[in-house]
Amino acid sequence: MKKNFFKIIALSLLIAACSEDDTIVSVPDTPDVPDGGGNNVEGTVVLNEVEYLGDRVEIFNNSNAAVDLGSYWLCLGPGQYAQISDLVTVGNVNLDAGEYLSVSYEMPQGTGGLGLYSTNEFGSASAIVDFVQWGAGGNARENVAVEANLWTAGDFVPVMGNENYSIIYDGTGNGVANWAETTTVTIGAENVLSMPDAMKRSIVLNEVQYGNLDQVEVYNNGNVAVDLSSYWLCLGPGRYAQIGNLTPVSGTVELPAGEFLVLPFDMDDADGLGLYSNDSFGSSDAIVDFVQWGEAGSPRENVAVEAGIWTASDFVPTVGESASIEYDGEGDASTDWTEETIPSLGESNDAAARTTTFNVTITNAAKIFNVHTFTERNSGGILTDGVPLTQDNDFYQISFPAVPGTKITPVTMMGNSNDWFLAPEDLAGINLWENGTALNGVDIADQLVLYDLGTEVDNEPTYFPPAGANVGPADSNNLIRLVDRGGMRGSDYLTAYLTYASGDGQSAGTFTLTITAINAANFVVTPGIVALHANDAPLFALGEVDRGEGLEGIAEDGDPTALYSFYKEEGSSGPLRLTSTRTVFSPGVVYAFNGERDPFVLQGEVNNPSNGLEEIAEDGNNAVALEYLTNLGIPVAASDQTSNVGPGESLTFSLTVPEGQDFKFGFATMFVDTNDWFIAYNNAGYPLWDDNGVPASGFGASEKSYLFDSGTEIDQITGFGTDQAPRQGGPDTGADDSNNIVRRVGPSDGTFLTDVQFGKGAYNNPAGVVYVGDPRGGYNIITVEIQPQ
Repeated sequence: MKKNFFKIIALSLLIAACSEDDTIVSVPDTPDVPDGGGNNVEGTVVLNEVEYLGDRVEIFNNSNAAVDLGSYWLCLGPGQYAQISDLVTVGNVNLDAGEYLSVSYEMPQGTGGLGLYSTNEFGSASAIVDFVQWGAGGNARENVAVEANLWTAGDFVPVMGNENYSIIYDGTGNGVANWAETTTVTIGAENVLSMPDAMKRSIVLNEVQYGNLDQVEVYNNGNVAVDLSSYWLCLGPGRYAQIGNLTPVSGTVELPAGEFLVLPFDMDDADGLGLYSNDSFGSSDAIVDFVQWGEAGSPRENVAVEAGIWTASDFVPTVGESASIEYDGEGDASTDWTEETIPSLGESNDAAARTTTFNVTITNAAKIFNVHTFTERNSGGILTDGVPLTQDNDFYQISFPAVPGTKITPVTMMGNSNDWFLAPEDLAGINLWENGTALNGVDIADQLVLYDLGTEVDNEPTYFPPAGANVGPADSNNLIRLVDRGGMRGSDYLTAYLTYASGDGQSAGTFTLTITAINAANFVVTPGIVALHANDAPLFALGEVDRGEGLEGIAEDGDPTALYSFYKEEGSSGPLRLTSTRTVFSPGVVYAFNGERDPFVLQGEVNNPSNGLEEIAEDGNNAVALEYLTNLGIPVAASDQTSNVGPGESLTFSLTVPEGQDFKFGFATMFVDTNDWFIAYNNAGYPLWDDNGVPASGFGASEKSYLFDSGTEIDQITGFGTDQAPRQGGPDTGADDSNNIVRRVGPSDGTFLTDVQFGKGAYNNPAGVVYVGDPRGGYNIITVEIQPQ
């Protein structure tokens, strides 16, 4: 291994010159190597400086004993070699430890690879002692040096082609990173690195994203490649890093002309960043470029001013968290830097961002709000549970709360059949309100018709009771269909009266349904179920097979237990299938951000009063949020719909997002029948591309969407508060919430959804889950679909 002789010779000078944040690199021990005379010496001889367009080569002895170089050779390739004893030298060929030998050697060429050999076996890896290559890779002796572990294939020292320059070795290790071009030729003396201004200034800070990414883009605007591994980034004392020790986000440290290198580097909202050719951070000769933002007076400002690449007290104004500052390619002032709302890290600053447009559909997917069974027969005042109505005037009666916009689907078996059942002819269900008026004293029996479930072969309904539960053979036609026979309407066999009692203003009104047998000889009415819902075809659909949820138990055996249990099943975070409550969603916003955390929904913090979230959460107004997010410079879109969407309806959006910048998806829409609740994705955001760059597709963003409380207004009973948007006298009229933290709605955060609309009470949903397909259960109110165009 080559020894760091620069640091040995100049150690005292280095200590004196170091700034308060410079580091001292200790010199490693070097192995013993033979000196050619059979003796072991510490260290070896090295190529130390090469005038590549002149005719001189400097060799340095960094061992602890003299080495006779007379028998050594210099070789550029076939026909271009000479023994050192045959060349003109300055200094003693029997080279003492720590001394230099200047050798005159004709080699004026802009590209080359020079080997120092102990013998003239130029193809032998055991004979080559040292090697350096400049201008281009692939020179004649490169492969020998590679085999000897002295060089890496294809590497070369970039040079400007100036006859007054040389290339010098830094005294540490092997390879291109240990060599650089200098304007100060010091053949016969200690090396001095004075990087050519044309090369040094060709490397510029080109873009800085100090907000949520902490990335720096370096650009090579010269015409030769530059190895940046020995360069440094420095903000001030204790805040610096050598580029060779950083893992690039994109690009290579051996930076070709016209290419970009993006590096990770922690920065603050007010800082001054210096790019240095070495770690002399107080030296105006070492600083290559500089930019300062947020405020003046950063620790390296004075160095940049002395170097003539910045003006004292000048700085670039602060930009948004997801934005960057970009260099215009001219000058050294703050005015040469501008805000870029969509960073172009790794690309030209004037390049148009590559984008993908996503179609987003947020659906109000409320399905079934509650289910109620009717099982208790009233026969002449005698109540018997779980039996059919076998005599005329026998009846079932149930009561249930409901709110406007609710529909019901009652189902009961024709007891003297195999698998026939009565249900609404309109598969959308029966509206409990008509023109805003609740059904009261209305017989809905004529809206019911007879269906065949298609699960069991039909016999003539001439006997009762059936032979037993689920005992008939399977029907060859397994599709649900209307029964094709006379007397198929419910009003032929029963009455089904609805009456209504209004609520007290803090709870829903109550409906009572009374089902009475009027033709028991031909139609035995059995226990059944009533589903309260908003969507169409909640329990079955014509032309489809039975869903296997429990309807077969009613249609074949007059037993609603299985279907009731299916809808009442609980998960770890609430009901698996019942929707929490009926509400509409407000026009919303969708957006994309490329930081670690959502910049809009600040879960666990007090809401930013200027961001527009309060206006969405309290009043369903997305205008303020749209303007705020637009001003942040991130992709954002409002819903195509400008009015609320109810169950079964959707909000649709078109969101165009730059590719390759780790953008994630976020959204917000109001849960309208509340004071300040809204639905959003979690703070981490949903990734819009996977690790392979494939855009997101499907319902994945549904799974971590939650119901949130913005903490801006005190909560009232869901669906009945006088300060809630549908009932308040004007926007922003509710009292302040004593807990002003943005949080998920759930017992763990002290907020509850209590369903008084349908009588389910407080929801045990600590996670705040809203997706209708979430296996944990929850509020069951939404789906979010993302599809790339």
